[in-house]
Formats: sequence, structure tokens, C-alpha cells
Amino acid sequence: MKGEVVINPDTFDINRFLDLESVFLGRTEETAGLLTVEAVRIHKARPVVKFTSIDSRGDAAKLLDKIVYVDENKRIELPEGYYFIHDIIGMKVYTIDDSYVGKVQDVLQLPAHNVYVVDYKEKEVMIPAVDEFIDSIDEEKEIIRIKPIEGLLE
Repeated sequence: MKGEVVINPDTFDINRFLDLESVFLGRTEETAGLLTVEAVRIHKARPVVKFTSIDSRGDAAKLLDKIVYVDENKRIELPEGYYFIHDIIGMKVYTIDDSYVGKVQDVLQLPAHNVYVVDYKEKEVMIPAVDEFIDSIDEEKEIIRIKPIEGLLE
């Protein structure tokens, strides 16, 4: 179908795209515009979406490098211990002995595991999002407690 867009999903369940009626698409959540979903199919483990008003390859090409956002009320339930990336970004990071480290600026999605990019004393520190480093995440208080190893915060 002309104007279809292949999505690189960042979700536990790609079939969730089959139920979406609309999404927000943009480089950031603040600049994303609303698009109506006309049709969805799954091809090679990726959703292929046809949006209303996107009717050509040229129209679809304008959507490259954009991120798909959904309404908060359409979010899927994540298994315990899993978090949405946009919920992690901006959280305050403390060590287990209550020393403030900084705020999460970004989350790198690497093949082995995610890595939290945290501002620390005017530099970036990379904290692997694994049990060896992450003690707890409190979504309500927006706080991550880490167990730093020697050299991590230097």
C-alpha cells in the first residue's frame, strides 16, 4: 500500500499497534503531531502502518527518524521491574547511602542492556541498567538508587 511506514518498535508487544487508532509522531513528545491510523500489518516482526493522509513514498519519507508516541491512557502494562524510557529520563539518581548523583538525561538502548546517561558534576556518567548497579527505582518519587562500584563516579 502506498504511503506505508515501517516502525522500529520499542515495545514488549508489537501486536499492540494493531489496536491503535491514532498516534503522535515527532522528533520529541512536545513537537509530535497527531496522525490517524488507517491500517496496520505486521511484517518480519515490525509493524507496517498506513496513516490517513500519508499516500505516497515521499510523504512517508518525511516521517523517517520520527518517534511514535501514544496517549498515556493507551499505554500497555509493563511487567514488574520494567519502565518506559520516557519515565526514566529526568529521574533523580542517588547512591544507596543517599548521595545525590544527578538526573537521567538519556537512556541508551544497547544490545546487552540499557544504560542510563546521568549528569554528574558537569560530565556524563553511564550507569548500566542492571541489578548489579540499580538498587531501586521509585516511580512515584522519581528516584533511582544506585550501587556504584569503584571508579563509576570518577
